Amino acid sequence: MKKQHIILFVCILIPVLFFSCTQKTVKTEEKDLTQKFYLVSDTSKGSLSVDIHVELPVDFKNKAVLDSVRNIIISNLFGKEFISQSNDSVVQLYIKMLHTDYKDNNEALVNELDTASSYSFNNEHTLEGFGLISDKHIYSYGIDRYIYMGGAHGLNTRNYFNFDLKTGKLISEKDLFVANYESALSELIKKRIFEDSKEEQAKEPNTESILSLDDTDFWTDSIKPNGNFYITDESINYIFNPYEIAPYYMGITEVSLPYDRLEDLLKPNSLIAYLVKKQDK
Repeated sequence: MKKQHIILFVCILIPVLFFSCTQKTVKTEEKDLTQKFYLVSDTSKGSLSVDIHVELPVDFKNKAVLDSVRNIIISNLFGKEFISQSNDSVVQLYIKMLHTDYKDNNEALVNELDTASSYSFNNEHTLEGFGLISDKHIYSYGIDRYIYMGGAHGLNTRNYFNFDLKTGKLISEKDLFVANYESALSELIKKRIFEDSKEEQAKEPNTESILSLDDTDFWTDSIKPNGNFYITDESINYIFNPYEIAPYYMGITEVSLPYDRLEDLLKPNSLIAYLVKKQDK
């Protein structure tokens, strides 16, 4: 009897162990590297500072899906030419490329300067790649990049990518919204920006009340769905980078659209229907 119990236990345990070892969502590993390179031996003539912190996909139950997700992420982090590189080497190789480009673009120029010149060629490149929502259906990934190549200021941009974990393909607006959604979604985004602007204006005493977006510095005609969004349990969030819908000084604009505000625009059987239903409970 004891032997039979052991056999039965093993028969139950093996499938449980096998199932638990299957990666149900995208597993990532972190790669961090910070380096500084001087343009010439005279360190006052400029330097390149690089700071990279990224999460890279390493495991998923479906290898074809994993490869698709990783290829898209690597392409947008570093460039298509880095897809074939391993996770262990890709960051270092990317920094090496940045260093080479920096020297090629600036070394001849600094050598032409008068020895008394105080001008310096300082560049910065900061890169973050991070996972957001991650379950067995959807994986969202964000890339935050800051580049400074001289001049009055650098440029900070933020871009998001949402993956269907059945196919490994990117989730587009057309996958989520009903036909001819663009106009209604544009108006909803504008409404949310106006509401947020009103809230910010209310925090500042002795300022004139804004009555519409035309009373702000947003470029109203430029505000429309741009495909740059990320998905959460509660909302779809759009990102507009500097110069996209407003002057540089206004920075990155983020617009949160809760699912209850999108109910007339979302397809009933879209990839995020299960998230919407959670909010309805």
